[in-house]
Amino acid sequence: MGNGVDIIYEPIRIRAHHILCMQGFQGLGYSEEFTVNMAQIIEEIRKNPFSLIKIIVGVDSICEHCPHNNSPGICNKESELNNISDMDSKVLEKLNIKKGSIVSSSLIPTLAMNLSRQTVKKICGNCSWKNSCLYFQDKMF
Repeated sequence: MGNGVDIIYEPIRIRAHHILCMQGFQGLGYSEEFTVNMAQIIEEIRKNPFSLIKIIVGVDSICEHCPHNNSPGICNKESELNNISDMDSKVLEKLNIKKGSIVSSSLIPTLAMNLSRQTVKKICGNCSWKNSCLYFQDKMF
């Protein structure tokens, strides 16, 4: 037994559709706290391209500071017309990733860019942020 300390890094929890949102994020969000948190997570992932990302369906590390996360772990926007979890499921299906998969953060941009224009329109077409999302705009035009 050594005197060393074992360091365990928990993967960053990212809901599947946020893989796409992170590509087009430009500092807008539901609140200042949400926006700052999302910017910090994106920056952390970009600075550490080999950090681990756990792809989930449901409230993630980005959602932690969202005003719609009033009940810890439950998104109050889930009941809207464009069900947020459905967006997550579509992304998982189109990227052929299983819920709970752990991937290197360096793969995130590649995964997002591999989706076709038609797929992005199907996933993001009802999103309230699509008109200010650089990823969506780039894919559509």
